[in-house]
Amino acid sequence: MKLRLAAAVLFSTLMAGVAPAGAQVPPIPPGWQTERVVMLARHSVQAPAQSPAELAKFAASPWPAWPVAPGDLTPRGADLGHQMGQFFRILYGGRGLIEEAICPQPGTVVLWVDFDKRTEWAALSTLGGLYMRCLTPILKHQTDLSKPDPLFHPQPSASCPMDAASNRAAILARIGGDFGSVQREYAPQLTVLQSTLCPPGVPGSGTTCGLAAEASAIEPDPAGGVALKGPIAIGSMAAENFLMESAQGMPASDVAWGRLGGDKLRDVLKVRRLHLDLMEKTKPIAQQKGSNMLAQIVAALQNGHKFPGGPHIAEPVRFGMLLGHDTNIVNVAGLLNLGWEIKGYQDNAAPPGSALAFELLREGPNGQRYVRMAFYAQTPEQLRNNTSLTIDNPPGMVAVELPACSAYARDKACPLERFVEIANAAIEPACVSIKP
Repeated sequence: MKLRLAAAVLFSTLMAGVAPAGAQVPPIPPGWQTERVVMLARHSVQAPAQSPAELAKFAASPWPAWPVAPGDLTPRGADLGHQMGQFFRILYGGRGLIEEAICPQPGTVVLWVDFDKRTEWAALSTLGGLYMRCLTPILKHQTDLSKPDPLFHPQPSASCPMDAASNRAAILARIGGDFGSVQREYAPQLTVLQSTLCPPGVPGSGTTCGLAAEASAIEPDPAGGVALKGPIAIGSMAAENFLMESAQGMPASDVAWGRLGGDKLRDVLKVRRLHLDLMEKTKPIAQQKGSNMLAQIVAALQNGHKFPGGPHIAEPVRFGMLLGHDTNIVNVAGLLNLGWEIKGYQDNAAPPGSALAFELLREGPNGQRYVRMAFYAQTPEQLRNNTSLTIDNPPGMVAVELPACSAYARDKACPLERFVEIANAAIEPACVSIKP
């Protein structure tokens, strides 16, 4: 849908003065310009990745039905992605980064996506919000579909073996050598999850129901690296599925079977956060799985011609989105020690449709370039209500500070040269298999 230039100008005016209610992203400093944005995003609402038969092992009650196959983006998820695309059009159109015309100048807007069905549909939905009539020229993915895209799914190699034994040891070292202490720390949330999955007195709530279906273990993952089994992994899966049920707009009686009232859903999502923190932010794992992505982001910020899928023409990419999964966002956040919090979620959550933006800013008088980061996500209420995003009702958004750059930052922005130094120090060169 074509957005009026007046709306973009109004948004720019608001951002230059008083930001919309709830927004925590500071305005662009006077005299500065947005030169480029590289955005790492997650697809929106999907059906549970597990089949109904797999899910049945973990709950006494039947799980609600979904309108699509396991793991697929739902039509609701497509609508929510469309909303975010429209908002990014207003945001970055208001800053003069992308044109108001129906289609962008060739090569200036590119979405590089993981090539599975879920993320491709998510990208089409986002593009529907950005540019409804010109999807194909700016939607790109890896041409070789016989192997995973190394940006979104890095694979073990001779130089980066993703050794299961050493990764397992690194995770255990963070939690005191076994799962005892961490399961005690998260006992309140695990207890609520267990009673939600397998309430006492409900047929099927036996001794192996719910979190007790598997013993705690860290095992080799066929896709490379390691996978977590046991109560934390099961609780994480359940909490994520409950969030998806709510975001899908299911009746309250179907969201966790109506057993998680009040703020209980947000609380049990602590187990999801723990799972992702252990399995995606533990240093060697973050390096193995996030170095390709961070190297690509650094290269594209420095040179817009190096964004993947960008055509080799004079005009560089100005708005580039890398659309994948929550794990990709968490890997990069782990490498750079980033943190954020959006209302309604646990801190550092990467909920459906969220995005971590790396904005390249140029200071007018001297041309100094800076990188400023921001995190965008629809709140749980906006997801559940499929809320239209407007100037007055934006998604949750917050500036993300780079701790290692605190001594050099200006207006929460890090000088480009310092950002590159910090990022390169975090990247494991042996795990960079792409050549941006």
